[in-house]
Amino acid sequence: MIDILLILVLSVLTIRGFAALRRESVVRREFGQSSLLDVLVLLYPLGPLVLLLGPRFIPAALVFLCAALLYVVPIFVASKQRNALECAGTDRVSSALEATSSATLGAIVGIIYVALAAMFVLLVHSLSSQQLGA
Repeated sequence: MIDILLILVLSVLTIRGFAALRRESVVRREFGQSSLLDVLVLLYPLGPLVLLLGPRFIPAALVFLCAALLYVVPIFVASKQRNALECAGTDRVSSALEATSSATLGAIVGIIYVALAAMFVLLVHSLSSQQLGA
């Protein structure tokens, strides 16, 4: 149930972030920033799907690594773009900085979810592998 809710939340954050990034694409392009972040933002809803369906095909550790990469890479790209836009020193980049921040928000939510899911899996595994009270 919580996975479905998170997919919906990440979908909303994806749409808002993508729309904001596309609105500011002219300014970002003017200052030499690529549109890679636009594509990476569209991948946010895949994180919960990877966690749901991935263990059927690959080991759990790789599933969590793949899901985390869906959110860590956009944070690095957004950080580089934010630094470049802040160095521009003009007022025209303020809305582009806000768009970059909205894209980062979805990635942070995704990383928190992956971390909580990993801790839950480790907790359940550790409780099920030890005999309590013996």
